Amino acid sequence: MQRFDERAFREIARAQGAGKSEWLLRAEDSIAFLKDNVQRDEIVIYAISDAVLIHGVLAPTEQVTPADQADLLNAYIMPDNSWCIQRAWGGGEGHRIYLEPPLSHPGCKSLVGGEKLIFHRSFTGVADGPAPVELSQKLVHSLGLYWVEERSAYCRLDQRGDIEDVIRVIWLKGSKAEDRDVVVTILIKGFANYMALAGMSLVLKFDFTRFEPRAFGGWDQDRRVQKTSAADLFYTLGISANASYANGCMILRPAVTVDDLIQEWKDEEDPNNKQYATFKIHDWKNKRLVEISCAPECLSNYFQKSDKPFETSPAFFRPEVLMRFKSDPEKYDLQDRSIICRNAWYLETYDINEAGQIHTYVGYLAELPYEEQCYWQSFNEWPKGPISTRAYENDFLGAFSSEYDPLRALKCKIRQLDEKPPTWWKARGKELFDAARYPATDSVSEWANEILALDQLLNEGFLPKPLQKLAEDAGRTFERQWKSLRLLQDYLESQGQSADEARAVMKPLAKLHSLRNPLKGHGSTNERKAAQKQARSEHGTLRAHFTALAAECDKTLATILQAFSLAIDPGC
Repeated sequence: MQRFDERAFREIARAQGAGKSEWLLRAEDSIAFLKDNVQRDEIVIYAISDAVLIHGVLAPTEQVTPADQADLLNAYIMPDNSWCIQRAWGGGEGHRIYLEPPLSHPGCKSLVGGEKLIFHRSFTGVADGPAPVELSQKLVHSLGLYWVEERSAYCRLDQRGDIEDVIRVIWLKGSKAEDRDVVVTILIKGFANYMALAGMSLVLKFDFTRFEPRAFGGWDQDRRVQKTSAADLFYTLGISANASYANGCMILRPAVTVDDLIQEWKDEEDPNNKQYATFKIHDWKNKRLVEISCAPECLSNYFQKSDKPFETSPAFFRPEVLMRFKSDPEKYDLQDRSIICRNAWYLETYDINEAGQIHTYVGYLAELPYEEQCYWQSFNEWPKGPISTRAYENDFLGAFSSEYDPLRALKCKIRQLDEKPPTWWKARGKELFDAARYPATDSVSEWANEILALDQLLNEGFLPKPLQKLAEDAGRTFERQWKSLRLLQDYLESQGQSADEARAVMKPLAKLHSLRNPLKGHGSTNERKAAQKQARSEHGTLRAHFTALAAECDKTLATILQAFSLAIDPGC
């Protein structure tokens, strides 16, 4: 994509280094920037700097076809012109008050009834800094855009679920740039669609004036007569001692028509134009392993008589397929059984079998965009075991899973605490809930991240000061430096458990917390290696270790809740 060329803009905005005298006399060179600008995917519709003023407005296409060049050269467009409540009196009509649109008096006939895109207003004496740049809300809303402050842009989500800067407000930075130097750009594709639907064309009114304020003595009248014209680019030139200018208009017409947009819509909806990837699947209907396209015509369902595999035939994948979704929680909502990519796609179900493979059904893969299908295809492999028991019970028997899921049970209890938090508990919130997941792979980095997330979800929920207050009220002797886990152990002792019993109950939470520091870089390399080695030697895989630790923590939390006389939801 050809974005705005900031370097080229700076060259026409101010003299750069040596050659200033020649630069002052060559304002017409800026026309080349305009010609290049309208060939790009991102075009400038407004810009202001020392030697540049570009202001784009929309005009009814029929009023600028053909362009009345003399009329448009007289156009007068001010950045701060906007909607207003106008008052008028006289002309035999008495007193009148009415709403007046921005282009009511543009100094020409061609722009009347057009649309102003940029509003550069100032709140004199109140707001500090440069005046903000406002955009036409009609344009912003029609293109489905939202202002994102940190990107200084009006954005939307593209078909991949990524944030796309559609309209950028670029404040130029540099030792010579002034606060008012700003450029507004827009991606031409969506803008062209808008123009076509509105029956408008873009008129860029420009003024490139170069001069040295301290040495400027006025324009030489004999050298202001040159006029350069083309059908949609016309301007006048002027030159004087150490100064020059080129001002005029350029018209950009939409490259698409409404009929083109309708045809594009039809093409998008045409199933014959959709692509489908091929996957290795377990065709349990025909009791075979086979590679087949996930296209609907290659599959069947329970209501069709066919030799084709069922849509519910499972496809299996290496566990690394999930890493992209886990690493970007802002873009992907990775649930226990489903994945949502914001504004783009939805995978209805997946799971992990005992062999550690990710699996889903080929019919659901067909609903993904082709690009996403290809991503999953790159991790596709033959099954190393059947689908998970949970998937079989949920998806085929329509029943709740009979398997104990320690992380789900643990989250259930924590959610119960969040709903009515005791004084000693800090509600964890959705973000921490979503961050805590099982490791999908045997990656040490992923395992470490999940240990940290689980510790933040569980251990950081206990508040030490309220627990100290409980100990004080019970007349217990404790040390002020004790943290929440040690205080909980003391509380269990106050409820009748021996010191050894209470220590054993709290051991899983202490183990979880002790793993956090060495695994996330606060310990030595030897400590990290030792923790990994022990986890694998005792449990086989890091995922199995995490699962066992989550089960121990779930049992501990259940004991703590019982000690505080808090009933446990049967669903947990």
